[in-house]
Amino acid sequence: MTYNSFLKRLFIVLKTKWLLNLIKGRVFSFASFDMINNLYKIESNLTTIIDVGANKGQFQKAANYFYPSANIYSFEPIPELFEGLVKVSNNNITNYNFALGNEKGELDFQKNKYFHISSFLDISKKNTDYPKNDVEIIKVQIRTLDDMHEELNIHGKTLLKLDVQGFEVEALKGAVNTLKKIDYIIVESNFEELYKNQPSYTELNAFLNLHNFEMRTMLDFNMGKDGNYIEADFLYKKR
Repeated sequence: MTYNSFLKRLFIVLKTKWLLNLIKGRVFSFASFDMINNLYKIESNLTTIIDVGANKGQFQKAANYFYPSANIYSFEPIPELFEGLVKVSNNNITNYNFALGNEKGELDFQKNKYFHISSFLDISKKNTDYPKNDVEIIKVQIRTLDDMHEELNIHGKTLLKLDVQGFEVEALKGAVNTLKKIDYIIVESNFEELYKNQPSYTELNAFLNLHNFEMRTMLDFNMGKDGNYIEADFLYKKR
C-alpha cells in the first residue's frame, strides 16, 4: 500500500462510520462506503440503483446499507466475480451476468488477474500503474440498458453507477432513452491514458451534458505511483 493510499483510507475511517460498522461486524469496502456516504449527504432517498460493473458487490453492499428499501440491479460479466456477487445479495437485489454497451452482441473481454482492471480495452503502453500481464481473453455477452429497461422496475429517484474501465461512454450510448428516467449518475473517468482508445473526461462530460446532466461533485479518486490523480468517480445530477 502506498503512503497516499494509507492516508486516504485513514481519512475515510476518521470522517465516516466505517470503523463503527466494522466493530459491529459489518465489513465494507473503504472506497464504496465513502462514496455512498458522500452521496447520501446529497440525496438520502433513492428508490432504484443500477450498478454497472458490480465486481464482487462492494458498491452494492454499501448502497444496500444506506438505501435498504431501494431496488438494486447489478451487472457483472466476469463469471468468478458474479458468483461472489450473488452470495452477498438479498431479496431486493437482482444480478445479471453480462455487460452493458452500445449494442447487443458478444465481444472479447480482457479478464485481468487483477479483476478490477479488466476491460474490453487494451491497457495502454503509457500506463505505468496497471500490470499488463496475466490477461485471459473471454467472450462476454453484451446488452444495452435501453433494451432492458422494461425488465427493470425503474421508478422514483434513480441512480446509475458506471465503473467499466474505459467503456463508460459505450454503455451510456446504449442507455439514451433510459437516461430520461435517471436522476443521478456516478461514473468513473480517467485523467491519464490507462486504456487504449479510452474516452477522455472531456468527451464523457460533453456526452452527459448533452443528455441533460451536470457534474455535481467528485466522490472518490485514485492516485498513481507518481502521486498524480489518474482516475476519479464523479456524481452527475439531472438538470
